[in-house]
Amino acid sequence: MILSRYDGQLLVVRQTDHGTQTGLIAQAWGNDEVPPVVDHREASRLAAAHHDDGWAIWESHPDIDPSTRQPTQFYEVKPREHIPAYRAGIERAAQLDPWTGLLVSMHGAGLYNDRYSSYRLEEIGDQSLTDVERVLVTEFLADMAALQADLYAEAVGHAAPNAPHELPEVMSAYLLLQVWDRLSLQFALRHAADGVITPLPSTMNGSELRCTAKGRFRLALDPYPFADDTVTLPVTAQVVPDRDYTDPEDFLATLAAAGSTVLECTVTRT
Repeated sequence: MILSRYDGQLLVVRQTDHGTQTGLIAQAWGNDEVPPVVDHREASRLAAAHHDDGWAIWESHPDIDPSTRQPTQFYEVKPREHIPAYRAGIERAAQLDPWTGLLVSMHGAGLYNDRYSSYRLEEIGDQSLTDVERVLVTEFLADMAALQADLYAEAVGHAAPNAPHELPEVMSAYLLLQVWDRLSLQFALRHAADGVITPLPSTMNGSELRCTAKGRFRLALDPYPFADDTVTLPVTAQVVPDRDYTDPEDFLATLAAAGSTVLECTVTRT
């Protein structure tokens, strides 16, 4: 769950709804300045839409953070819960398409290896791991490396000459997925604040995607990546009281009673 304050209340965006919005970003992506995805286009869109599906397991019974008395923010969930959920989401993604599974596997693994040494989300910070958590992470990364080799071979019809993440076309596709993911988070978490998304894949010119706030849930982007000058990318959310919750059942009951709100997130050229 992606949690943020919103008009004195708590805005909740489920990870699967964030994924749906990310898929819309992927579907609309591309123009004369920023090239669209050509190879594995539909599989890449599926990866965008389903990259965080594993979170649905945790969200069905979220932990309550004792320091906030609200659900644990997504970047604070510990590996003992996060990794099993991600494994399930990756397995499902691989069933949709091997290239989809490859990118989603890299997304999950990238959470524990600084996005293949490309960057780290600032909210995550330095989280020390216990010995047990370190073992879980090491096993997860080893399993994902083996799975990625298998999925790459299935997707393209031959084995990779190196680890898939070392191949420029794979790393470029992975970094583009991260751009789409982080652009969605600019809305779901930050409500369209100023920001910079970097690094960019090799298919994009420049070193950063600059986000400029143009109002609540409204951003201008440079370089601009869509065909239309204005694109609406809705995301479903729920608004609940910003209060202490006694346990997961208390929160889930409140969430169920809240109904849904569709945030009309907008991207413009200027």
